Amino acid sequence: MRLNISEENVIKAKSVLEILFPNRKTQIAAKLLLDHMRENNGIITKNGLNVFARRLENKEILYNNMPFKYSKRNLYGTIIKNLVKLGFIQRNALVWDERLKRTLKVYQIQIFDIPNKPPAVGFWRLAYYICRKWNEEFSHFTRKQKS
Repeated sequence: MRLNISEENVIKAKSVLEILFPNRKTQIAAKLLLDHMRENNGIITKNGLNVFARRLENKEILYNNMPFKYSKRNLYGTIIKNLVKLGFIQRNALVWDERLKRTLKVYQIQIFDIPNKPPAVGFWRLAYYICRKWNEEFSHFTRKQKS
């Protein structure tokens, strides 16, 4: 993954996905995944992710009322891997399932605890703006799911 991260690009980006994934098709697949996670309170089980990936690969998920195809391999190798490595999604987060009455290991969207003001210069300033954009998109999730 090759990123062009400059302060100007980070600030003018409409979505954090534009910053993290330069390829448009990858941005769409990531958006579909994160929208699916939003619908499920910011989490997805490993089995749920496998089902989602299979549906995406088989063109069963619509984007702008058109079937959208994205390979399962690319979903795991590009989107999941990078979101986990960068800390935007936590892998193997422990969540209590009230219906099953047991703890599950899931992928969970993370919200960052960042200061009100950005650092003065450099990498930390860019990281601040990226994390702030992420938080703005997913701030409605609470940390109550964590065990």
